[in-house]
Amino acid sequence: MADDDHVKDIAIYKAALGDKWASVSKLFKDNPSLMTKRITQVGEMPLHIAVGTNSSHSFVDELVKDIVARGENHMLFKGNKYGNNPLHFAAMVGNMHATKLLLKHNPDKTQTRVRNKDGNMPLQLAAWHGNKETLEFLLKETPDLLPDEEGVGPYSGVAGGDLITRTIMAGFYDVALDIIEKHPDIVFLKDSSKKSPKTALEILAQKPESFASGRRLGLWGSFIYSLIPVKNDEGTTDHSKV
Repeated sequence: MADDDHVKDIAIYKAALGDKWASVSKLFKDNPSLMTKRITQVGEMPLHIAVGTNSSHSFVDELVKDIVARGENHMLFKGNKYGNNPLHFAAMVGNMHATKLLLKHNPDKTQTRVRNKDGNMPLQLAAWHGNKETLEFLLKETPDLLPDEEGVGPYSGVAGGDLITRTIMAGFYDVALDIIEKHPDIVFLKDSSKKSPKTALEILAQKPESFASGRRLGLWGSFIYSLIPVKNDEGTTDHSKV
């Protein structure tokens, strides 16, 4: 979020921060383009600001309603200078109200897979910022890539590595187990750490306090290994037994 010196329209900015829709409703009615105007130096619109407060819910409701009424649903997902759209903001601050509202207007869920300039989807940001409820909701709403789609899905590559390592580092072990059960290979994926990229197994090995036995990996690790697919003697996929 910006400070006053980097805001292009202080009145709208403060209204979005303070959940004061009434103070700008006439302004928006007279000049609807202001609803989607970039009002900070980093390209944030009023919706970015309001969503980012995680408290200006009435402002968000009215703003979204009016933007949609103008047939400009696509403007709900415009990114700022860093590629963060309002759904990224909602994931970062754990704004469930905005998350559900935005996805209501994106029924094909495509926006859940949009990456910012750091390569993060809303999923990874929810995990990184420790917003468990938002993370669990986005996991249900974020589809993987279909076989005929190009690109890297949210549960593969560096994106998958970030998702699982950040979930574990946040202490959301139940969520991590759910992810691993559905995507066993994710435990081998390295995250995007520049100094020393790590896998989920490496993160777990550094956190013996996370297991009831107090030993490295322990029962948690055994369960993870039991989910990892391996090739048996017949060449078919099976699960290792630990």
